[in-house]
Amino acid sequence: MKVLFIFPPKNNWALRNIKLHKKIDEESGFYPPLGILYVASYLKKELPSCEVKIIDAPSEKLDYIDIKTQISNFAPDVVGIYFCTEYLYDALQTAKVVKQLNSKIFTVAGGPHVFIYPFETIKEPEIDFVIYGEAEIVFTKLIECLKIGKFPDDIIGVITKNNIDKDHKIQYVEKLDGLTFPNRTLLNYKKYKSFITYKNPITTMMTSRGCAYNCYYCNSIERAKKVRFHSPEYVVKEIESIVKLGIKDIIFFDENFTFDIDRVEAICDLLIEKKLNIRWHCRSRADMKLDKRILRKMKEAGCRMIQFGIETATPHLQKLINKHLDLEQVKKVIKLCKDVGILTYGNFMLGLPTETPKEMLNTINFAIKLNLDYAPFGVFNPLPKSVFYEKAIKEGIINKDYWLEYVKNPDKPISNYWWPLHNKEMLNRMNYLAFRKFYFRVNYILKAIFRRQSLTQKFWQAKSVVRLFLS
Repeated sequence: MKVLFIFPPKNNWALRNIKLHKKIDEESGFYPPLGILYVASYLKKELPSCEVKIIDAPSEKLDYIDIKTQISNFAPDVVGIYFCTEYLYDALQTAKVVKQLNSKIFTVAGGPHVFIYPFETIKEPEIDFVIYGEAEIVFTKLIECLKIGKFPDDIIGVITKNNIDKDHKIQYVEKLDGLTFPNRTLLNYKKYKSFITYKNPITTMMTSRGCAYNCYYCNSIERAKKVRFHSPEYVVKEIESIVKLGIKDIIFFDENFTFDIDRVEAICDLLIEKKLNIRWHCRSRADMKLDKRILRKMKEAGCRMIQFGIETATPHLQKLINKHLDLEQVKKVIKLCKDVGILTYGNFMLGLPTETPKEMLNTINFAIKLNLDYAPFGVFNPLPKSVFYEKAIKEGIINKDYWLEYVKNPDKPISNYWWPLHNKEMLNRMNYLAFRKFYFRVNYILKAIFRRQSLTQKFWQAKSVVRLFLS
């Protein structure tokens, strides 16, 4: 059986009126489609007779004619398509291309969109099956079923047009070490690059799944869930397989890599012992137990940068978003990172519910005072199924479920994406001001020039800044 996985083009963003963030996304590089890699690799291990291929349209810069040609040449029996709500139009267009070529090809939808809108997705005429949850094991069971000509209505985690009325529950993989390493050779792995790493090519990794926190702006399947871990030994063996490919820069995509400090230390000890000589980035919260001792060990093990979700410098807004960061602790942990030579990256949002322009300016100035190495600023938009979105609809602050309307008609992008009580023009001005104030400072520019990074990266960053803000 031939199984094709497609990561669709990213041409038609649901919020396409946020032009600044679309440009930043285009300039920031390409990450491998890690979710697809996990599923394809597990399938290939469990069912070695299957012929597996991945099309990553964004990194290969493929249009729908190119995709159609590749599908035709490969002649798959099953096509798995990554579905993301923000690029739903492109996912559905990809499914249409498949069915236009051959209506007998089974189409399978997976990804974050189907966690939120599973039943809307299965009702699409071009979709045969929906994988409801983490897909490695469930998708493999689906292929086993299709290979013997059996219909998969009874597989837990597979939604079909026949079993839509059943009680479906999102599926999770409990024992992560039972999964296969993502086989990065299924892709043109040398093409992946990131704006912020030391050097390219890069790759990404997940060493855990789940997030114990429940920030009210988030709609991830991971939020407010038990954190599941790969063992330190598994993590380091996967890193060794990456190093053999000649890749030295890795970005950990865990929601919170530092959630278990003892595990972090065990991973670092193994990396130091094996002298793998890699550079890595990770995500953390500023209220984790990151003292100077553990940060020094992370640095010794190759940690180059830590990304912190700070979001706002206003204490009452920290409570409102259910993040509850102590801003004094934020200052301390950023300083500790700098003291040991680890770069810092802080995420911020502007336009949170009830936030005033003065509070937005305070957040911008806070980011500057922290002396972060990178600080992206996003305009807050309520995500579907997030606490903020659901509450606003219930209270009449948002007068219609515009995300659901978009899901039913993705030809029409969302125009009113910001918090309804804010002014769109003010938010756009504030967003541009944030980037200009943070990045166009003499001190910051000098720091960026002397930052340890390949010359290729520095030139890329300089050109991107010109294209984004000076054109």
